[in-house]
Amino acid sequence: MVGVIHKYVRSFWGNSKRFGKKAIDKYNGQAELNIQINNGGSILKATENYLLNMLSNNDVTFFIPPYQRNYEWGKDQCTVFLEDIIKTAKSNIKQQYSEHFFGTIVYVQNEPIFGQPNRLVLTDGQQRITTTMLFLIALRDIEDDEALKDFINSKYLKNSSMINDTEYKIKLKQVETDWEAYRSTVLGFEPTNEDKNSAIYRNYSFFKNELNKIKKESTLPIVNLIEQGLSKFSIVTIQLEPDRNHWENPQEVFESMNSLGKPLSLGDLVRNYLLMGKNADVQDKLYKDYWLHIEKSLPERVSDFIRDFMQLKGQKGFKKATTANYKELYAQFKELFKNTETEILMGDLKRHSNYYACIVLNRNSGSILINKRLNDLKTIGVTIANSLILNLMDEWNSGTLSEKDLLDILDVLIIYFLRRRILKLTQGENKRFPPLVKEVRNLIASPSKRLFMFDILSKLDNFTRLPNDNEVTNELRTMNFYNFNQAKFILSLVEEKITKHRPDRDDKNLQIEHIMPQTLNDMWKEELGCGYENIHQEYLNNIGNLTLIRHNQELGNKPFEHKKKIYNTNAGLQIAKHEIVNRSKWNKNSIQNRSKWITNYIVTKVLPIPGDMKYKNNYVQKRKRLSFLGLGLLGEDINYILDKSIKAKVINDRQVLFEGVKWYLSPLTNEIETRRGTVNTSGAYQGAQYWEFEGIKLADIM
Repeated sequence: MVGVIHKYVRSFWGNSKRFGKKAIDKYNGQAELNIQINNGGSILKATENYLLNMLSNNDVTFFIPPYQRNYEWGKDQCTVFLEDIIKTAKSNIKQQYSEHFFGTIVYVQNEPIFGQPNRLVLTDGQQRITTTMLFLIALRDIEDDEALKDFINSKYLKNSSMINDTEYKIKLKQVETDWEAYRSTVLGFEPTNEDKNSAIYRNYSFFKNELNKIKKESTLPIVNLIEQGLSKFSIVTIQLEPDRNHWENPQEVFESMNSLGKPLSLGDLVRNYLLMGKNADVQDKLYKDYWLHIEKSLPERVSDFIRDFMQLKGQKGFKKATTANYKELYAQFKELFKNTETEILMGDLKRHSNYYACIVLNRNSGSILINKRLNDLKTIGVTIANSLILNLMDEWNSGTLSEKDLLDILDVLIIYFLRRRILKLTQGENKRFPPLVKEVRNLIASPSKRLFMFDILSKLDNFTRLPNDNEVTNELRTMNFYNFNQAKFILSLVEEKITKHRPDRDDKNLQIEHIMPQTLNDMWKEELGCGYENIHQEYLNNIGNLTLIRHNQELGNKPFEHKKKIYNTNAGLQIAKHEIVNRSKWNKNSIQNRSKWITNYIVTKVLPIPGDMKYKNNYVQKRKRLSFLGLGLLGEDINYILDKSIKAKVINDRQVLFEGVKWYLSPLTNEIETRRGTVNTSGAYQGAQYWEFEGIKLADIM
């Protein structure tokens, strides 16, 4: 780990929104400082400098290497940056000499090439230097003084020594995804729509607006923001020389330094791991051939993708990718792929990123039907299945699974998860579901992919079970269906099953309608009859009292006869006509009858499962290991249930003493049954089912 800067501790950009303030203690007035790193006492040389001095060198181009993340600072960080410039400038104008420490800049200087500026490849400082440049560009663009505009341009933004319009003419070369937006901003080109969506352009616009306000208010001369503000920003620069000093490995230094500003995501860490340590040409090739595609395919979702890819390849669950566990997942990623060649791994990641974009971002998979199923799973919100679906889509893409095969499997997953969500079941899925990728080979080999997928799911444990028809029916008939977050989706599936057409869920006129209204008027009290208050309370949000309609007016508590006319028009979907418009009155009996019809329709037509699973438990009861210690039975006598005269004494966690001999319970049970002449053909027994303590079967105690 890179430690503290000895004898030199100033304010630094922390993870908070403000710069922390600490004591200043220069090292005997000298500019050279030492930074200790914990690899056996190796020393990195650091030099004190000023930010604008560093940026003004016309023999230098700063390169942000492809392993760095995109520019990600937002308005909050830019606001703090601008406030510190203003604060420093005002102090110096008042003759109260002030500096501001802007942190450490770490770089590697590439081998010089004749006729080109020196390339300083930034290892740490990308976000701060880019923000500084955007501030300078904005200041240039709002300034009226042409001499000052030219000075900023030639001194800080462009290399005046470069004549041709090469990438070296612009002093800061961004990563590929930010380059066009940054280049257009520096050169004053009209931004494209894509440019306008970038953090580069947003922050440039922020600085431009804020500087225009300062200029209009005339509270502070704009030129002073540079002369008395930004020019007083001090830095510490560290030049790494990995070719000469093995301990100055950019990857190790990068990983060990405290992150300044926004913390690195899992995607950032993995990208750095895959690219750092390679020479510049190899980095560029790997980045452009593989990683750039991943970032463009999955904006804001790379870390989620990495975690789900790990679950696919590791065939087990990993923690959800969050700021709190990025580093833990990163360590697990390195361990998981430590023996995989980098380009092969990146090719694998690139290929699977295409599938992931279909799963989580609704990108076109090449099949309208598969797009629809993936969107349904996204609607249900079952991200835990992403790793399995990644595997299935790869098999489909390779031709191992047909389109029909994949559709059958996805249908089963939709049924499984919707049945579980109706029962509010989610427990155990994070742990149990990712290992199912182990079953894909057997799934591919099976003659019926649909039945085999159901079979896989029906053999999970109780917590991750496939709910049977009785469970789902009972819950649907009694639950508050109106407040169920999948209510509109399930009613849309009912409509689709009836008509072969699913209503557009984004249709603003599509709504869930209470047939018996949420507020009763006198007409509805009469409609419901005796006990209307209890009926209203019990059945208002019952599925039998709800339907899906497409109507742009509020029906509210209009009479039932009026509502029936609306349901019978084009505004009324087919689901709004079944077991409703054929009723002369809408009361408790009507609601109960419709509840029976629609729940049966959902269970048998919309979410059907194989006949032999309809009324089974659909889970495997995991045997618990017998522990006498856990049961608190050490030293106690237990007796045989089928012959209570037979006793054994518990002597340790797993064994009993019977006739002076130590036995495990299951072999002892076989021995006793053999003596009794009733041993079964397999000879296998679960001992806890045959022994009891104080009249209670051990299996029940367990």
